[in-house]
Amino acid sequence: MLARFQRYPTDALAVLKRHWLTLLAALVIGGWIWFAFWLSDVQGRMDLPRAYSVRMTCEDDPEADLWRGGCERIRADIDTSGRPGFFDLYRAFVRVHHAPGPRAAAAARFAETKIEADFDVTPLLTGQRYGLAAVTPEFDGVKNTAHAEAVKDEIDARDRALLVIGRAGLGMDALVAGALANLVHPGAMVEGAAQYAAVLAGQAKTSDLATGMTKSR
Repeated sequence: MLARFQRYPTDALAVLKRHWLTLLAALVIGGWIWFAFWLSDVQGRMDLPRAYSVRMTCEDDPEADLWRGGCERIRADIDTSGRPGFFDLYRAFVRVHHAPGPRAAAAARFAETKIEADFDVTPLLTGQRYGLAAVTPEFDGVKNTAHAEAVKDEIDARDRALLVIGRAGLGMDALVAGALANLVHPGAMVEGAAQYAAVLAGQAKTSDLATGMTKSR
């Protein structure tokens, strides 16, 4: 028995030498999956207040006429109740975190369009939720009314996705759906890993993993 215990370190080392590549691959894959879940948790926690903000903007308020225009476009989504299905959650995470953002998506469609002379987007946003300070940057560089409307459509699509995530809260199904969306989009995972390294180095905040990754989208 004692001899067997004495041989154990030597035998273990021999196994490691023979299978080190397999063990390394297992560690890398396991770490990658862990990071997908960890990132999903961060994204979900940052998405909940964003979803609440969409709802709050469209709530009844004595001064709501100053900003509530456009809420009718997503009213059905705001009024929807009940927990969303898994694939609805998956699609929502893809839309919010892995698809081009409203400005980028619309810009691609109008890349060949010339800027309309004397075009001013401000009147199109006045009195609407799209004119809020946190949203107006999405309209930078719009070229005409059709371009501005396309940005609004993209904002609506993103906000509908946020409302789906908001209805799910921090449940396990949301965590798994977000992790799956991350694993299916490895490019975003690499970007998230770079952001995580910046967090560890003290150069960024954990919240940047959810907001900073989508600045260009």
